Amino acid sequence: MIEDDSDMSDVLSYSLKIKFNCHIDVAQDPFEAMNMMADKFYDMIILDWQLPGLNGTETLAQAETLLRLEPGLPIQWDRAKVPVVILSSAKKNECLPRRTKHFNYVGFITKAQPLEMIVDALGELIEHGKSYQYQTA
Repeated sequence: MIEDDSDMSDVLSYSLKIKFNCHIDVAQDPFEAMNMMADKFYDMIILDWQLPGLNGTETLAQAETLLRLEPGLPIQWDRAKVPVVILSSAKKNECLPRRTKHFNYVGFITKAQPLEMIVDALGELIEHGKSYQYQTA
């Protein structure tokens, strides 16, 4: 999860772990996220669209560049497209992702709803995540 609001990421991580038995690593800014991606492959990325320094498109564009240049990259990055869920307080039509080799946009969830609805929507996408993951470029 790439989310700069630590309260939001803490609550979502805990809720998803309890309700859907999943483990979530959290990056609080795009640059921390890119460092994490260089070290580990992720089954899904939950991406806050409005991050400090970069928006969602810029974050994944820079991550895409990093993944193409990183020599010690986990091999899974070249075998699968990672599903990305946009989580934002912005309107859906303001969050316009670019097509990339490593990332596949699979959903948009607005923060302007009760927490339980956000958790349920994320859980549904997590449960379907494995079928998204193996759609190759």
